[in-house]
Amino acid sequence: MPFAGVVGHSRPLGLLAGSIARGTLPPSLLFTGPEGVGKRLAAQAVAEALNCLSPQGGDACGSCAACRRIGRGSHPDVLAIEPPEVGATKIEVVRPAIAAAAYRPFEGRCRVVIVNDADRLTEDAANALLKSLEEPPAGTVFILVTARPEVLLPTMSSNWSLFMSTTHMPLPLTAWPTPVKVMMPTGGGGGGGVVT
Repeated sequence: MPFAGVVGHSRPLGLLAGSIARGTLPPSLLFTGPEGVGKRLAAQAVAEALNCLSPQGGDACGSCAACRRIGRGSHPDVLAIEPPEVGATKIEVVRPAIAAAAYRPFEGRCRVVIVNDADRLTEDAANALLKSLEEPPAGTVFILVTARPEVLLPTMSSNWSLFMSTTHMPLPLTAWPTPVKVMMPTGGGGGGGVVT
């Protein structure tokens, strides 16, 4: 999915695309914001932009073989660490991704490790990941996705080169599935109007 496919985040995604185009993307990214605002889609868009076979100005084409495989979750150089349905993400889940990240990309330009719900990492898992963040392998980008950055280990937070907060990225009114009523202040009388 190209960055344009992620609704409501044009400014931070534009900064990421520019950084990718210039080759200056930091090796560690943190995407935060409430549930459902597009953090995981943004992480996938970064992975596609980094590995696209026909990149366009730091963005992915969305249609090449690499983009399609990343979209399906089957690209060997894009690793997603998913938390279990119940409980925390344990070190046994994190170790294989850390081990794979130490190697050069298999077929893409960059290996991308996406840690979804990073706030659910156990302390052991977070500490194991921290070692990779302190000395990131060449050609690897780590993206942590969380709705609760305050739960991350303080030592983890200090290792992020770029912090992308998506807390104030509302969808445009046309993207909502049902009409939305928004109270708007009107001039001088203290009343309000309703926009649907």
